[in-house]
Amino acid sequence: MMMEFIFSILLIGTLQVTSCCSNINGHTFQILKNKRCEAYTVIDTLYNIRSQTICLAKCAVLAECAGVNFEKRSTTCELIASSKIITCLFTTDADWNHGYENEHSQDCQALWEKNFTQDGVYIIRPNPNQSAFNAYCDMQGGGWTVIQRRYDGSVEFHNQNWTEYKNGFGDVSTEHWLGNDLIHLITNSGNYEIKFDLMTPDNVWHNATYSNFSIQDEIADYELSIGPFIGGNTDAIGASNPKQEPHGMKFSTLDVVNDLRNGSTCVEMYNGAGWWYNSCTTVNLNGNYSTDGVYHDHKQGIKWKPLAPSDTSVSLMATTMKVKRSP
Repeated sequence: MMMEFIFSILLIGTLQVTSCCSNINGHTFQILKNKRCEAYTVIDTLYNIRSQTICLAKCAVLAECAGVNFEKRSTTCELIASSKIITCLFTTDADWNHGYENEHSQDCQALWEKNFTQDGVYIIRPNPNQSAFNAYCDMQGGGWTVIQRRYDGSVEFHNQNWTEYKNGFGDVSTEHWLGNDLIHLITNSGNYEIKFDLMTPDNVWHNATYSNFSIQDEIADYELSIGPFIGGNTDAIGASNPKQEPHGMKFSTLDVVNDLRNGSTCVEMYNGAGWWYNSCTTVNLNGNYSTDGVYHDHKQGIKWKPLAPSDTSVSLMATTMKVKRSP
């Protein structure tokens, strides 16, 4: 569909027409009609690309891509490497269009502020000096960036090693752990709060929000900082005793143990679930998924202690951990 022309400008002595934005998977491209950017930073040249939208979508999934040249007649798509400003020579060419991308958004909240209101996978870049990456955005309540999601046990969380928790696993469109490196990038780009959405076996959702959530980098073993309970109907972290507090604790996996327990380690007790253990914990959202909703001691079950009274053995059926910049 022909885009509506918004305005015309003169560039390098020739008439250049700029069309309105094209929004592709959370990326906003400006389109320069009848222009080809003769750049020395072409990443790849793709052929048999049927439309400009497909060409832009090819760029949108590459963190290093910041622009395209597209020729409809030859169905050719050129992907141009990213930089704050694409430095290239624009030439008049009636058969080509050039699209360049506005900078990636910091997080899902920034996308929400740009009127992206549909839940789904978007590309974000919390640190402009680091590569962009995919994240699932929960756009309810102002745009939350999801760092963990579970609902059917299709992805194993309890036997992943340090490297797997570092890099992330699963698929961001379904069950996943985003990855400690990326969680660090997000939570160190601003002041973030964290919200836990928790579903019990009776299909009732509960939630808890805490202020000042961040983790340090791998050199510091992803040490956790989490502030006071600020909202929701179930507080498992602020209500815990000092020996179970996760604040200030380093991340532990089976192959890298940082808990304070004497004897057998917390991560062993919890069947290899990576977490910020103290001398153990009232919360373990990465435990072995229990399909029957029963908490089978520490070996199988997803734990949030206030939702599992002492006379019951409740394992959570769905969890989401998501972050948003504090007001």
